[in-house]
Amino acid sequence: MRRTKSYKRISVLLISVLFTVSFLSIFYTEEISAEKGFQDIGLRVYNGTQIVAIAAEPAGTLTSPLRIAKNGAIYGIVLVEPGDANDSGVRIQTSSGIKALRKYVFLPTAYVSIGMSKRRVFETWYIVTATVTVTENTVSGPPIVGVTLRGTWGGAWGGTVSGTTNANGQVSFVGTQWVESGSWVSFTVNKITIDSIEYELAGVSSRSIGI
Repeated sequence: MRRTKSYKRISVLLISVLFTVSFLSIFYTEEISAEKGFQDIGLRVYNGTQIVAIAAEPAGTLTSPLRIAKNGAIYGIVLVEPGDANDSGVRIQTSSGIKALRKYVFLPTAYVSIGMSKRRVFETWYIVTATVTVTENTVSGPPIVGVTLRGTWGGAWGGTVSGTTNANGQVSFVGTQWVESGSWVSFTVNKITIDSIEYELAGVSSRSIGI
């Protein structure tokens, strides 16, 4: 994901009567990107040691009482408890106590490829294996290592599984039930996360195989 390194200071409108924010330097970039469940609308804040990106709620969602206007649209600014893993280091006083602005975490898109194979175990009965490869942005991108992948079996039998990608960005799931010839089995990637942060997915997130 390309990141802009140039910043320009602009006037912003903070819409809230419940908050007081002191000594903040606020910046915008022109680029907009999306961590799963959040938006980077280009808002940058200097927290005393560095410039950090601040997470906004998804477009059309306004649950946060702290809001900001940009280019005619209003965005909710995500708040977390101080000390949260995604605490930006910027604190504000609210009617329910001190909160922190949530930083936006830049992640590449998780490009998913799924390989399905079967192995005969007895006469017309087989076991199916799904091997998932996760790479950055495209099928030829570098592997994404150490992320948690959650998926679901479907077809002849079901079940939910999870695993962690290895040094090649791969994780394999072996079916725990025998499947008879003439049926089919599918595997679907439901989500990929790291430290509870969810990736946007691209590529092929579901595959099936005939037995």
